[in-house]
Amino acid sequence: MAPIPAIPGGAGAAPFVVRPLEHADLPGLVALRGQLLEETASLEPRLRLAPDALDRLPGTLSTWVDQDRRVTVVGRSAVDGGHAGGDLLGYATGLYSIWPPVWRSQRVGEVGEVFVRPELRRRGRGRLLVQAVLDGLSSQGADVLRAPVAARLEGNLGLLRTLGFTPVLRVFERAAPAAGER
Repeated sequence: MAPIPAIPGGAGAAPFVVRPLEHADLPGLVALRGQLLEETASLEPRLRLAPDALDRLPGTLSTWVDQDRRVTVVGRSAVDGGHAGGDLLGYATGLYSIWPPVWRSQRVGEVGEVFVRPELRRRGRGRLLVQAVLDGLSSQGADVLRAPVAARLEGNLGLLRTLGFTPVLRVFERAAPAAGER
């Protein structure tokens, strides 16, 4: 992944920098991703967590740092240029992939997650994080950018609209019948 330049501030926000994920960020990323998963589960009970989900986060997230096709950025307070001395304020991640030649756009960059600590939202930080991921995915060759969002995450829907995204697909879900009820 090409380096993503540090981005100071945000509209009305205290200075912070957005930069690629580093190994030193993993403890803070584990905490933030845990908050994201718990918040998502509280808003959409069908996305509830497996009992050991939070325990598995350190192992899962440690693989993100070195994945060539994953773009993960963190937002930190500007202490020490946004490196280990500053607080982790948020993160965003996305994946670049090549889809089967069924669709016209095969090289897909997909924003997977964006999270900013709740008390720091609505100050432009999420937008800067997502824009850095979009830039990273585009630099890998994506010719279409996507962002699936859980239906009840209204804040993310508004953020993505301001970045030029429009809904293309709706996914409907229901519980499957139990084995004896089919």
